[in-house]
Amino acid sequence: QHYYITNNLRMLLTAVLTVLVAAALADETVAPTTTSFVTPTPSMIGEYYRPYFWQDHPNLCGRLPELKITNEKTLRSWEYYSNIEGKPHLIYLAEAQCGTCQSNAAIAGQLSKRWEEYSNNPRRQDEAVDMGVFAINRNFEPSKKKFNMMKNRLAKRFSVGPWVSLHQDNDLSNFWDTLGDYQIENTGEFFNETRQFRSKRNDMYLVDQWGRMIRFLRDAILIRSRKQDADTNLLWRNVIQEVMVATKERKSVCDELQHEWLYCRIPEEWELNGVSFRNLRQGRALTVLVFIRADMDEFTVNGLLRDLIDLSERWNSPSYVVVADSVPQSKTRFATVDLYMQTRNSDVRLLQDEDNKVTTKYFAAPGDLFAVDSLGRIIGFINRVNLQDPTVEEKLKNWHLNWNPECEMFMESIYTGTGTTGTQPTYTQPHFYTTSFVYK
Repeated sequence: QHYYITNNLRMLLTAVLTVLVAAALADETVAPTTTSFVTPTPSMIGEYYRPYFWQDHPNLCGRLPELKITNEKTLRSWEYYSNIEGKPHLIYLAEAQCGTCQSNAAIAGQLSKRWEEYSNNPRRQDEAVDMGVFAINRNFEPSKKKFNMMKNRLAKRFSVGPWVSLHQDNDLSNFWDTLGDYQIENTGEFFNETRQFRSKRNDMYLVDQWGRMIRFLRDAILIRSRKQDADTNLLWRNVIQEVMVATKERKSVCDELQHEWLYCRIPEEWELNGVSFRNLRQGRALTVLVFIRADMDEFTVNGLLRDLIDLSERWNSPSYVVVADSVPQSKTRFATVDLYMQTRNSDVRLLQDEDNKVTTKYFAAPGDLFAVDSLGRIIGFINRVNLQDPTVEEKLKNWHLNWNPECEMFMESIYTGTGTTGTQPTYTQPHFYTTSFVYK
């Protein structure tokens, strides 16, 4: 009898525990994931969109510096801008002694291979991406000892040698330190601190074909997912693919950042080649500022620059300023483009950027046009501008005569910006961008 009582109590206790566990599971609506961090996704506004998970970086949408890896024995250098081949890239900071880093670099190479092969599949051609992968091994003794092992594994075990370019950082190159040589402002508990940004292993930089950092991923393990909302997880690899697919049409989140942080604002005054932008404006009601690549015909003699000169001959009221990229390929052709300008005898002023500081200030890519008023305020901008489109000229003339009603509302505090939280007109600092106080 004692046995039956004990057994019945055990069965009753089991039933109660089962009910409690079932109730707990019924209340649990969060999908399983590798992290509990949920990033809000603001609603789409026009053409502007924000990626799924936002990660701050002080140089977001700015140009990467002229990175290079110099062999300490031969002093021969591998230069980043000379090897991007006009396509977007993923830069991965790895430590060779870390098994996760080795497999993560291999996954990046396999994804690059797979997305490249999509171009041969009629059903998936819209998902095809031609993306390069650069893996940079840390300048750290345990990492350096395992460099050759990682290189062999990528080439033999994972068969991604042609898709992953592995390089060893060193004291002469300081690749990691150069990427992390920025200050993060408005951070800390009360958003009033300035801290040094530091590179870490598993950092990933998504860079477009112009060398502009369009996405930064911290702790980017490609087999993991991040939580988009309570019911939806997204793999890092899917986020990377979406960003890279957008680069085929030369679109990125930088379009939104320009609208959010530059539109109707006054950037700091700048100077190039000994000439001040304030003097170039000459007090005119409108200055047309255009960014180009001097080594690409679509932006020079057979494209944007030619059309801009034609526009200046038809309509000479604005001041016209052209800024050429300072990437090595563009700098080598600058003199040729300058000679072309002289043969046209135009009023367009051509300037050579210095370390891409002005390009970074405007988050600009080649083909971007900015309309600036006499005070230096950006009253409008057009990405991937086509000056042969008659509506573009009409829009510029409208900005010239009527300014911009949206900027009028902005200055009167009626306009609240495009983010999830209203923003006030502020000066935009060079090499600086953060959303710490808005997006959390």
